[in-house]
Order: sequence, then C-alpha cells, then structure tokens
Amino acid sequence: MFPYLFAMLGVLLAGTLASLPFGKRISRGIAVAATLAVLVMAALMLAIALGSGSSFYESLPYIGVFGVSFSLQAGMVQLALVTMASIVAFAAVIGGNVESENAKASNALVMLFELAAIGLFSSANFFLFYVFWDIGVIAGFFMIYSLGGAMRRVAANAYLVYSIFASAMLLLGILLIYFYTPVHTFSISGIGAAAGSIPIALQELIFLSMFIAFIVKMPVFPLHSWMPNAYAEASTQGSMLLSGVLSKFGAYGMLLLFSMLPIASKVSEYAFALAAISAFYAAFAAMHQSDIKRMIGYTSMLEGSIILAGISALNYFGTYGSAYLMLAHGLAVALLFLAAGSIQKLFGSTDMRALRGIVKNAGSTAYTFLLGVLSSTGMPLTATFIADVLIFIGTISAFGVLGIVPLLSIILMGAYMYYAVRRSFLSTATFTQSRWHVGVPQNVAYAILIASIFLFGIMPMLLLQLVKI
Repeated sequence: MFPYLFAMLGVLLAGTLASLPFGKRISRGIAVAATLAVLVMAALMLAIALGSGSSFYESLPYIGVFGVSFSLQAGMVQLALVTMASIVAFAAVIGGNVESENAKASNALVMLFELAAIGLFSSANFFLFYVFWDIGVIAGFFMIYSLGGAMRRVAANAYLVYSIFASAMLLLGILLIYFYTPVHTFSISGIGAAAGSIPIALQELIFLSMFIAFIVKMPVFPLHSWMPNAYAEASTQGSMLLSGVLSKFGAYGMLLLFSMLPIASKVSEYAFALAAISAFYAAFAAMHQSDIKRMIGYTSMLEGSIILAGISALNYFGTYGSAYLMLAHGLAVALLFLAAGSIQKLFGSTDMRALRGIVKNAGSTAYTFLLGVLSSTGMPLTATFIADVLIFIGTISAFGVLGIVPLLSIILMGAYMYYAVRRSFLSTATFTQSRWHVGVPQNVAYAILIASIFLFGIMPMLLLQLVKI
C-alpha cells in the first residue's frame, strides 16, 4: 500500500523548506499546492478505509537501541483528526492570511504546524508523539510572537511558559511509563496492553502528570489563562490553527490516556466534574467579553470541556462522540476565527461595542459567522450535533442525570452568542462603514469549511461506520 502518512509529512516538510527562499506569490502557491495535496491524500485514506475497513500502519527503523521506530498509524480516530487538520490548514492558506503582512513566514508556519499535527495524530509511539508535540509548540509560538497583534509578545511568552510546563509534565509521564512497564517500550499499543502491571501509586503519578499536560493544551480550567491572549493576539491563520488543531493535541492525548491506564476508571467522576466546572466557567467568561476573538476563545474552551466530559464517560458513545467533536469543533472554530479575521480587516476592530450592522457591508462574513455560531452550539445537520448527541448519551449512561449538566452550558453559550450576533451583525438600524472588501479567497475558504461541517453532519457514517457503537 502507498505510504500515505509518510508522503503527507514529506510533502509538508518539502513545502515548508521550499517556500522560504521565494517571494510572497510563489510561497503562497507552494503552500496551496502542498496543503491541497495533503488534503487529497487524507480523502483517499478515508475512501480506502471505508471500502476495506482497514487501518493504516507505516514504519521505518529509527533508534534501535531504545526500541524506537518511526512508526505511524491511523484508525478511525486518527483519520478524523488528520482529515480535520488537513481541511483547516488548506482553508487557512487559501483565505486566512487577511493581514497580508509576513505572508511568506505565515504560509511556512501553517505547513510546519500541519506537519506537527498529522505526525502527532498518527504517532504509533510516545517518542514521536512528544517530538511532534514540541514542533507544534514551536510553530504556535512564532504564529503569535512574529505574526500577531499589538500584545503579541506578552501573549506569546505566556503561551510559551505554559507550553514548556506542559511539555515537561508530558515527558515525565512518558519516561515513567517507559521505565515502569515490564516491556520498556514507547509503543502506544504496547503500553496499553502492559499498563495494568504498573503499580497503582505510579499509575496515579503518571495519570496526573499527563492529565495536567493535556488540560493545558485543550485548554481546561484552571490551566487555561494563556488562552485568551494567545487566541486574540495571533494572526488569523494562527488563531484558526491554535484553536482548531493545537487544542486537539491535548484532547487526543487525553483520549489515549483514558484508554491506556486502568486507573482512569477510578478518577473518571472527578474528571467529569472538572469538565462541567470548566464548561460553565467558559460560558460565563465568554459572556463578559466584548472582543469577538476572545469570546470565540472561551467557546473553544467550553467545547474542550465537553470533549473531556465525553472521554471521562469511558464508554463507546462518550469516546467516539468526543473524537467526532474534535473533528467538528476544529472545523467550526476555524470558521469563526476566519470570519473574525475578516471583520478585523473590514472594520479595523473586533470590539463588538464598536461594530454594528456588519451584514450591511459584509453579508457573506456576517452569515458565515452566524453559521459558525449555530454549528458550535450543535445545530442539526452540522457535525457538532452528531458529536453532542453521542457524548451526552455516553455521559448519561455513565453518570446518570448528572451527565446532562454540561449540556446546559452549551445552551447558555448559544443563547448569549446569538444575542451578540443579532446586536452587532444582523441589526442594520446603524451600521459601521467597512474599509476593505471580502475577496474571493476568503469566500472560498468559508465555503470549504462550511461544506465540511455539513458533509460530516449529514453523512456521519463517513467516519462512524468504521467503528461499532
């Protein structure tokens, strides 16, 4: 079988390096070609999996003395995340660079970020998982520090401090697993099979260490304070990738952690309680934001909390609902940040107190943002609706009537966001004059993300038929 995963990484690495010596126009062409090629390969992998029901595994020798190979694998969950990352990155290259400054650097960073995401989501061992994790951290840092807004350095430094802390906690957990499993392996499947032999006290330490690393990245209360500034100050492409893709590094890691360590069944109730607290915190925090990008950031935090709630249910519905929400949320929040970037370029501000009647001069952006809001809150026929249904079946099965509590935070958030959109976007009694027009690239990027949201909402069997629920 053709080595699709290796080919994806190779194309993105070559594209990143090739785009640097050239000017803005050629650099953009290389980025479009590379991200489109990766998206096509992701679609082919999905088609092959649907036809044969098989998963993908590719491996090359790497560091034999440590038993580490360059091994990549992709089942249903990995395919969902690889597909989502490919769509978001392609849309970011097509329409996300509305600021237009430093276009060459931003396109290279998008490809590097996509490389990190596909590598991490398909890693078959924790050695590669950690390597790609840190590549993503580096790409995210420069997206904020070099390409962001006026407060970018403050935001980038806070992001880096939290990221270094999370990386240290993740590395601690990985090393403890390696040394205290009888097989001394980094293999994710091998660790899952042997983790029961790790003493309970050590399992607790490993779980805590990795849990902390993953909630920083998701992010989840209380280790989320890097998020508002990072999402708000990053460039449009940076915000799309940080919220849509980087947050899934933590979510996917959390999914692996709960499926790997037996101790997870003893702490699942506490994880669910933390998820519910975090969801309501995010909802109320969003209601106090006047900046559109900060509001979107807190909605992203809320969705990360819902993902954690589903994972903590430890059943098929919760697990695969969470995986599907990673896909759905990645697409929806990327759409919201893409529209927010256009609004900032159009009107010179993302402060909702200064924006009125956006639909008057920027109809496509206003309705796109509204659709992103409806998708984020689980409108039927969108991918988020399917994911939320699965998650709440799982949480109610696991925790009884308390399992529905996080759903209330989504309702609260949805009501507030619609109120904010109606006041700033749809009412035309007064309207803000635009100083730019939304171009074809932005509308094409809108269309790509919207089509993907509805495709996976109307036809969830594209991924869910690969598992048995």
